[in-house]
Amino acid sequence: MVSCYPLVVRRALPVLLLLLLPLALFPGLLAGRSISAHDHLSVHHAFQSEAGGHVRHPLLSDPALQFAALRKSVVRELRAGHAPLWNPDIYGGAPLLADGQSMVGSPVTWLHLLLPDGLAQTLGALGILWWTGLGSWLLLRRLERPRPQALLGAAAVMTGPFTSVWLLHPHAATFCWIPGLLWALEKRSVPLVALTSAGLLAGGHPETAAHGVIIALCWSLVRARSLQAVLGLGLGLLISAPFTLPLLDAVLGSATAQAHGGNRVLVSQLLDLVWPGLQGHPADTGYTGAGAWADGVLHPGLATLALGLASLRHRAGRWLLGAWLVCLLLALAGTPVLNSARLGTLGALFVALAAAWAVQGRWAWLALVAVIGTGTWARWHDQGTLEGLPEPAPWTQELVDLTGQGRVIGLGWALQPNTGSLVGLRDLRGYDLPVSVETEALMSALDRQIRRPWFPVDALDASNRGVLEFGAVRYVLAPEPQFGLEAVELGSPTPLLVYALDPQAPRAWLATGARSAASRQQALSFLQAGYSGRGNPPVEGLGPARLPAEGQVLSVELVDEGCSTVRLRLPEGHRGGLAVLADRYDEDWRVEVDGEEAEILRTGGFFRGVEVAAGARELVFRYSPLSVRVGGLAGLIGLLLLGAYLARTSRFRGVTEA
Repeated sequence: MVSCYPLVVRRALPVLLLLLLPLALFPGLLAGRSISAHDHLSVHHAFQSEAGGHVRHPLLSDPALQFAALRKSVVRELRAGHAPLWNPDIYGGAPLLADGQSMVGSPVTWLHLLLPDGLAQTLGALGILWWTGLGSWLLLRRLERPRPQALLGAAAVMTGPFTSVWLLHPHAATFCWIPGLLWALEKRSVPLVALTSAGLLAGGHPETAAHGVIIALCWSLVRARSLQAVLGLGLGLLISAPFTLPLLDAVLGSATAQAHGGNRVLVSQLLDLVWPGLQGHPADTGYTGAGAWADGVLHPGLATLALGLASLRHRAGRWLLGAWLVCLLLALAGTPVLNSARLGTLGALFVALAAAWAVQGRWAWLALVAVIGTGTWARWHDQGTLEGLPEPAPWTQELVDLTGQGRVIGLGWALQPNTGSLVGLRDLRGYDLPVSVETEALMSALDRQIRRPWFPVDALDASNRGVLEFGAVRYVLAPEPQFGLEAVELGSPTPLLVYALDPQAPRAWLATGARSAASRQQALSFLQAGYSGRGNPPVEGLGPARLPAEGQVLSVELVDEGCSTVRLRLPEGHRGGLAVLADRYDEDWRVEVDGEEAEILRTGGFFRGVEVAAGARELVFRYSPLSVRVGGLAGLIGLLLLGAYLARTSRFRGVTEA
C-alpha cells in the first residue's frame, strides 16, 4: 500500500495542478471574492442614483448587461416548474429557449438554480476552466504525450485567449466542450462523442458551436475516420435537438441571420501576436481601436507561442500549427455566414496543444511555469473578481410600481432593455440576436436607423409616439429634457429624466372597431400617422366590414401571465369586437376563446388580436412551437438510441468475456 502512494500522487498531481491553476488567474478567489463582470452594473442607470463611474474592461459588458437578464428569465421559469419557452421582458415578448445565448442547456445555468448568483457564477467560470483543461489533458494523453507535457498543453489551453476573454460569455461555456470532443473522437467512443457533441451544441453560443462542429468534422476526417465518429456525432445532434431546433427555427425566421456574417480580423490586429496588447488594452489604456474588442485578442501567451513554434520539428506540431494558420487566414478573410473573426482567437487552441511537443523531460516543468506566468500576464486585464453584486437603485422599484403591467422605453443609450428587466422593468426594445422579422419592422418604425443588437431609439416624435402608446409604453426615460411630455418626480434621485407618455396605457383591451390593413408595414404606418388607435386598430386578415371603422376601448383584465400562457377576462355584456394583447405576434402562439380555438390576427403590425363574438368571457393564449415539440421528441429518441447502444455493447462484452 505504501509503495503505491508515490504512484498515486504522481498520477493525481497533474489534475490537482489543473484545479489550482485558476488561482493564478484570479488570486482574489483566496479572499472570498467572486469572478464577475457585474462591475458594469455599477455604471448602468438601473443601478445608479446619479450617473458616473468606470469599469475594469469597458468592452466586456454583455455578461452583466445582457446575459444575466436572460439567465434570470430562464431560472425564474425553471424554478416555477415551467419550460423556459418565452421571454415577456424584452421586444414585447421573444422566444427564450430559442434565444441563441440564453444557455438553457448549459450546466453553467443550472448552477444558478441551486446556488446564490455570486457563488454560482464563480463555480460556473471555474467549471469552464476545469472542463477545458481536463478535456485538453485527456486529449494529449490519448495522443501519447507524457504527463508533464500533457499538463503543459492543458495549462496552455486554459490560459488561452478564447477561454480567458470570453469566460463569462456563452462562448467559453460552448468552447470548453471542444477539447473533450476531440478526445472522444480519438477514443472512437460513440457514447463519449455523443455526449460531448451534445454538450457543445447545447452550450449556449451558436457560432462557437458551429465552429466546434466544423473542427470536429475536420479532425474526424484527418484522424478518426471511423463509423463510431459519425454515429456519435449523429446521436449528439439528436440529443441536443431540444435546444438546437428551436434556435434553427428562430434563425430561419429572422431578419438578422446575416448580422454577424462576414466579420473578420484586420491585418493590423495581427500585431497582437507580436506582443499581447501591443496597441493598447481597453482596461488600462482606454484604447478602443483595432484589436481592442475580444475578437481581435489573438495572443496565446509568449511562452505558449514560443513553444508552439518550437514544436514544428515534430509532425504533430506541424499539423496543429497548420490548423491554427488556417483559422487565422479564415479570420482575416471572413465568411458570409459565421463570425469568422473569432476563429483567430479560437484557433489558439491548436498552438496550445502543439506546445506539448516542444520540450522533453524535466524541461516540461520549467516550461509549465513559463506558460502559466506569461499566459496569466497576457490575459490579466480581461476578467476580474468582485466583493459583491451591485444592488438596484431605489428609484427603479418606484418606477416598477408605477408601470405595473405596462412598459417603459429609454431614449438613446438610456436604460439598456435587458438590464432594465433585472429590476422588473419591461421594455419594448431588446438587446439580442436573432431578431424576428416582426421585431425588426417594429424597431424600424421606432427609429429608422437600425443598429443591432441594441436597437436604440434616439428621439420621441410624431412618427413613433402612436406605436409606443399602442405598445403599452407608459413611461419614457431620457438623458436630456424632452418637450411635450409630463415630467415625473420620483421619491428617490435618478440618473435619468422620467416622463409620462401614457400612464394608463393598457396591455390588453377590447376594441369595438377596427381598420383593415393589407400588410405589416401598412398597419404600422396607420399607427404612425394617427389613422388608427386602440379603438380601431389596424388588423391584417380581418376581412371587409366585419367591424366598424370607428370604435371604443373597453377594459380587459389580464388575469394570469406565465412564461408561455396569458389569460384575459373580457368585460361582461360586451357586444363583440377585437380583443388586443399588446405583445408580439408570433405564429407559434395559439388562442382559445371560451375553450374554442380561434385565430390570432396580426394587429398594429406587431401585436396580437382576436376577433370575439358578443358575450365571450375568456381568452387563453398558449405558446407551443412545433420546433420545441419536434426537438423534444428527437432528443428523447437520441437518448433511447444511446441507451440501446450502451446495452448492446455491454451485452456483447459480456458474451465475449464469457
